[in-house]
Amino acid sequence: MKLITNNNIATYLQSQGIGTIGTNIFGELPIDKTDSIGIVASPSPDPNKSIDTAEQVFDIWGRFSKGSVGKAKMQEIFETLHRKQNYTLGDFHVYLSYSSGTIDDLDRDSNRNHIYKLSISFIYREN
Repeated sequence: MKLITNNNIATYLQSQGIGTIGTNIFGELPIDKTDSIGIVASPSPDPNKSIDTAEQVFDIWGRFSKGSVGKAKMQEIFETLHRKQNYTLGDFHVYLSYSSGTIDDLDRDSNRNHIYKLSISFIYREN
């Protein structure tokens, strides 16, 4: 079974108008640019053993110079992916994506940029 990649999610977010890959959306960490997001795979449950579905969790990290801008961007991502059903993500059919919590405000980095994290789960099958 193929797995969803960080870049699948980055491409989808770009298609939804969240930002631009390589400018303010990155399929990796660390994010070395301010006012941008990075996507990283997180520990996930085993694939379903009886039916051809899998669940994967991804953390979307944000670094923003202004807290209000960062919160708004992370909220936009939340609204784009939380409780979204039956859509295509690259080579995959996503039955459901959902947030496993709220947007985490993780304080500031050494340059006083605001750091946020949002965890999103995807339940899917390969097309």
